[in-house]
Amino acid sequence: MSCRRRGPARGSISWTARPTASTTRRTDSGPAGAAIRTGDRVLVPNVGTDPAALAWRERHLAHGFHSVGSFPFRIRGDVAGTLTVYAAEPGAIGARDDDDAIRSRVLAALAKTPGTIGINNHQGSKATADARVVRAVLGVVKERGLFFLDSRTTNASVAGVEAEAMRVPFLARDVFLDDAATESADPGGAPGALETAWGRGIGLAKKRGQAILIGHPRPETLAFLSEKLKLLGKKDAPRAVRVSELVP
Repeated sequence: MSCRRRGPARGSISWTARPTASTTRRTDSGPAGAAIRTGDRVLVPNVGTDPAALAWRERHLAHGFHSVGSFPFRIRGDVAGTLTVYAAEPGAIGARDDDDAIRSRVLAALAKTPGTIGINNHQGSKATADARVVRAVLGVVKERGLFFLDSRTTNASVAGVEAEAMRVPFLARDVFLDDAATESADPGGAPGALETAWGRGIGLAKKRGQAILIGHPRPETLAFLSEKLKLLGKKDAPRAVRVSELVP
């Protein structure tokens, strides 16, 4: 038995009960089955390359899941099922990861992107609210002489506090251009929400001297920006700069 909640192009959360004889074959080869058999959590940071994912790699990648964690839970000492979390990105960092795992994943990501001068979190509200996780990430950032840009996906983020304590160059997002919740609530839908967010960002830049806007590479957002960016730097409009130019 399983229950799944899925978000658009992001990931999935599923609960799997301990399989019966009729369902064992279906669940046994996946991460949930392994967690139930062993009673230990199963973490696969990269489904595409981890040997542990070989038996079910094709099936998971077909659904867009590139990393997965399955966590058994017990009733009266016996494993009763698992909670399995899937992510659309490989190498995701979570609050359950130890410091060594976090460090290795940050370093692996940097190795894939030569010339990186700063890093930014995407999603990860629980992780950026965890001081230990944030310190582990910022440790690599400081070691490599980079800066950290916090998307501020949660008001509980401690990234700024920890960055200041560790003397790591830090920036924070001021405005989300295309937040899904805002778009659904705006009478004008996505176009209306984009206009409102853009106006808020321009207002902040004029008032404070700078503003950092973050958006997703969605077709409607890119089309919107292709027009708006042409207006920057003209008359009394703020000018566009590289985010690295704002690093204190």
